[in-house]
Amino acid sequence: MGPKYLTALLCAAPLICLGQGTSTSFNNPASFSSNNHLLDLLLIARPETVHLGPFSPTAWIYEACQTSVAVEDQCPADSRTAASYAGVVLHLQPGDHLRIKLVNHLPPAPSDDENAHGPDPMMNEMLMANPTNIHTHGLIVEPRKADASDPTYGDYVYVVGYPAGKLPPMVDPDLSATDQPIQYDIYIPTNHPSGLYYFHPHIHGLGVNQISEGLEGMLTVGSIQDEASATNNFTLPPNFSVRYMDIRDMQVLPNGEIQDQEDSMYCAALPDPDDSREGSCAGANPPPDAPGPGPMYQGGKWFFTINGAVYPTINVDQQNGEVWRLLNGAASRTYDLAIKNDQNHAPVVFQVLSLDGVALAPTAGTDVSKMTVGGRFKPVQCPGPKQPHRLSEPVCATHMVMFPSSRADIFLGSFEPRHLTSATFLTTDINTGSAGDDWPAANLAHLVFSGKNTKAIGALNVKPVAAAALSAKGALGGPVKAMYPGMTQPLPIADAKQIAAGKSSALPVALDAATSQQVQSLSAAQVQKFGPRLAAQSKSVASIASPNCAALPAGHHRRVFFGVPSTNPDGFGLGYEEVDAQGNSVPGTFEDVSAFNPAFINVCLPLAPGNQTATELWELVNVAAEAHNFHMHQTKFTVLPKGAPVGDGGAMMDNVPLPSGSAMCDGSVLKWRDGTCKVTPVQVSIPFSEIGDFVYHCHIGEHQDGGMMAHIRVIANP
Repeated sequence: MGPKYLTALLCAAPLICLGQGTSTSFNNPASFSSNNHLLDLLLIARPETVHLGPFSPTAWIYEACQTSVAVEDQCPADSRTAASYAGVVLHLQPGDHLRIKLVNHLPPAPSDDENAHGPDPMMNEMLMANPTNIHTHGLIVEPRKADASDPTYGDYVYVVGYPAGKLPPMVDPDLSATDQPIQYDIYIPTNHPSGLYYFHPHIHGLGVNQISEGLEGMLTVGSIQDEASATNNFTLPPNFSVRYMDIRDMQVLPNGEIQDQEDSMYCAALPDPDDSREGSCAGANPPPDAPGPGPMYQGGKWFFTINGAVYPTINVDQQNGEVWRLLNGAASRTYDLAIKNDQNHAPVVFQVLSLDGVALAPTAGTDVSKMTVGGRFKPVQCPGPKQPHRLSEPVCATHMVMFPSSRADIFLGSFEPRHLTSATFLTTDINTGSAGDDWPAANLAHLVFSGKNTKAIGALNVKPVAAAALSAKGALGGPVKAMYPGMTQPLPIADAKQIAAGKSSALPVALDAATSQQVQSLSAAQVQKFGPRLAAQSKSVASIASPNCAALPAGHHRRVFFGVPSTNPDGFGLGYEEVDAQGNSVPGTFEDVSAFNPAFINVCLPLAPGNQTATELWELVNVAAEAHNFHMHQTKFTVLPKGAPVGDGGAMMDNVPLPSGSAMCDGSVLKWRDGTCKVTPVQVSIPFSEIGDFVYHCHIGEHQDGGMMAHIRVIANP
């Protein structure tokens, strides 16, 4: 790819030409869509210079193209390739295969203290070489590890890919390391909920660096009309606008380099009266009365971008309304998003269609103001007319708190007859606790409303997707499936055991016609390979939670602590204990707060009998004086608030904010036990419908890299 072509290609992206004085209009990111249930991509992680006003920092981007047009792991230098900090959207359908060949062309990681991973020299050497991988955040897919029968990976975060020739002489034995391209083959279940998802690197110790530099993208399953519609038959007008908005940030130091480890004090939380803060804030030095020396940021800038664009203009169709699909793609910062009318500064009401890829659909007639949605926003009744035969009660809001990796679909319409001229899409300042961060306010985009709305637009009709997902036929209920040799789609584990035993004529779980035909065409050699795969899937291992990977006794639940390890007051970690039906800690199960270690399995659990979905209750206790953000891979969960209204729709998510503890919380469990640390625990119901090794963690990059993560294994039931 020549320099001339790169300049032309990159100047087509919103971010690149800002330094040339051109106006910035909103554009959706480049996209790739599946065809015949396959999306097969070459993804190259590499550095790229971007231009932000007077700055030209070197970011890291994904260069993407269809594998069919790539030659020798290189994408063509034409419009078939997307290569921009603006990002990319991958459009999938239920039943698709997502195949990605990931090539690492990243430079070495910065050799400074912020990347040091404790006193472990082997880990530091591993990180310096800048390995990478991919996690498909929010997808309910198998975290499959490569084996002798299949060299490809599912959504497996324990594989790390190095640049060619840069594999360190020693690597962590609990990781699958390679300096060759990583081949992923991720199957999307046919019953997977339609929604907005996210992909990004998941290298422990480098997650903040790689996401802050620009390595992430959006991913969808199905279409917006699978979850919401302006009509009862779930169709949308032909000219209905759907916008994809990847909201992220970049701190550029005075010397023009990117600061990967975001500092919330880079600029003041609130702007001066004469500072419009249109997409950026100016770096500030410590005040003269500061207790000690601090970083000197004056002369640098903190940019807040939408699809790589700084303060774009968005022309809103006021007459028909439009859907915004929002992602907080930042590594660590939290946004509190709102839309303010420029004329009277009043908040603009919008409808919340979904959270984290699952439609928000309380039963029609529900008092939505009493719903608990994990502290993400304050639900209000939608103004304007309602569809008489609606499937659910519409939920509206005037703001949306989005921790890193959070997604939301919102409908921006005119619920009352009026004419808006312009508005500002912004984030207010948000504080995450006395020991947390004070993330600054900024204006993100200028909105211009077209068309006069003389008739109120009703809220969209939303399908009750959560209930369907949890049903016996849903992705989070019923028989659990997995991939097996010779199959292009997963089989129920119960059926796979029968096939391996030579009893394919009497399968316990009925198969659809296509899967049944594949089973009948399996060769003897392929069936023979079922045995080793099944043995690995059923392997019981000792974990911190259980010495024999046993299911929780009836009435018991797991309690996870989010805090600070006593051995490292500057770090982050998780603790654990089992709680009995009376609310007492089960003796011998307590594990104090400690940092992530890939060699330890913190929780191991089996599927339910018959290899059905196993559902557990977890209690999340934040013993720190700053907020955290719980995320579980491979599944969704339902927050179980006290006093939830009947039929609240089962708001499901894969991230939930954990409110900070009181100012007396120091990150230790001891202060919580003696009552000094006041905490509001969060309870979640988690269905486990995928087997394999994965993780749960705080999805604030600084906290995750700092150790607030744990290893979980789900095994097949014998």
